[in-house]
Amino acid sequence: MKSVESIHKGYRISNFVSRVVIAAGILFLVFTLFYAFQNSVVFIGTSMKTAGILLGATILILAAAYFITRWLSPVQFIILLVLVGFGLRLAWILSIQTPPISDFLDMRNAALSAARGDLSFGSNEYFSRWVYLLGFTMYEALITKIFGASLAVLKVFNILFNVGTAIVIYFAGSKLFNEPCGRIASLLYAVYIPNIIMCSVLTNQFLSTFLFALGCLFVVRNGFTSKYSWTWIGLLFAIGNMIRPLGTFFVIGFVVFALLFKLLPAENSRRVPILTRTIGAVAVYFIVSQIISYSFIYSGVTEYPFKSQEPYWKFMVGLNQQTVGGWSQEDTDYALKYKLGEERNQAELKLFKERLQDKNAVLSLFVKKFKMMWGSEDASVFWSLYEINKPNLGSFLVKTERVMYTSVAFFMLISLVFLFVKSERKEHLLFLVLLLGYALVHIVIEVQTRYRLDILPAFLILQSYGIYILYTTLMKPFVKKQPAAAGA
Repeated sequence: MKSVESIHKGYRISNFVSRVVIAAGILFLVFTLFYAFQNSVVFIGTSMKTAGILLGATILILAAAYFITRWLSPVQFIILLVLVGFGLRLAWILSIQTPPISDFLDMRNAALSAARGDLSFGSNEYFSRWVYLLGFTMYEALITKIFGASLAVLKVFNILFNVGTAIVIYFAGSKLFNEPCGRIASLLYAVYIPNIIMCSVLTNQFLSTFLFALGCLFVVRNGFTSKYSWTWIGLLFAIGNMIRPLGTFFVIGFVVFALLFKLLPAENSRRVPILTRTIGAVAVYFIVSQIISYSFIYSGVTEYPFKSQEPYWKFMVGLNQQTVGGWSQEDTDYALKYKLGEERNQAELKLFKERLQDKNAVLSLFVKKFKMMWGSEDASVFWSLYEINKPNLGSFLVKTERVMYTSVAFFMLISLVFLFVKSERKEHLLFLVLLLGYALVHIVIEVQTRYRLDILPAFLILQSYGIYILYTTLMKPFVKKQPAAAGA
């Protein structure tokens, strides 16, 4: 009797927590939508004009959702997804020759050296500070070694991984909600402006996002029932972390999801398998991460562990009032005055603590950072059109991105409202936990709007249900409602 009561109690607690998480998501979306609309007005014109364009975009998206779910078979849709995704991106990189700059240039030059067998760059100041950038650098070196030094080859690989992520989103959305939701989410990912135009930039975000998204797909498909999926989860998160240092964040999100929404409401007979597979995935992640780290050290690429040697840097910069938590040349100059290691770390920690002293200023900064991170225009236009004189194209792309992003925020708000009211399976909460956690972390650390691309799959998967609900409701006389996935 106690066992049954315990299970019911755990189930009730899990349901309560899920509602709290969804409510937090709704609050996040209310502010995001408000700030995104405000920012859109800056680029589009008056509030009325912006609202009218957004209404038109909403109708267009609903009509597209109707078409792709009503008239295409699954195979036909996948073909369309690949053709649209690859075609748009290929056209962009062939017409826009974005030169590598900033960190992208540093990694590119180091990759060229590595391809020639020269690994001396691993001991310079840049890669000694940011050791985790060596993973993507060596990936670029491998591609260069095999296919040659053409920038176009690396950009084509950007396309392949980006389209691959769209396919992963299709399967994840189909599993979480239903097949139409998978189609909606993946097609929006394929036509989302920043995804397309950033393919001409040598960013590490496309490969890492693909790996993290694929790891999440293993979680929601059968991560707690399959004998081997947990190994793939840990492995993919670890390799993704080698490319972009977000692996620990995804592991923490996975553990929170597993404990609150899988283990807590489970029957006693299922708790041990869930717990052991969760622990197993975490163990694989840390073991593989250590293997990667020591491999770079033993191969002579670097003498430092595979992580940032300045753990307080992003926190210190994140509290910079002048740059609203963005990168600062002044902070860079301050840090470089001190020797790399404990001396520099203590200097950065000291400045971080000083910036925390004015509590009112810090709270005001947090609001400004949220507004910039989740409401402002994406920086992809800057990175893609850097030193390319196409102001009219840039203006058009910014306006289009603003309309798409604001529309997506609206659809996601609708989705979460319905998910709060209606009892659904809990797998979708993995992506909401990740999204909210990502937003919370960036309240404190350094922010850039291009960082939104790292969590975009979660955003689009969650909002797809809102589109599905709207188009099946508004077009009910014309649409036969698709059956939901089992358990949804």
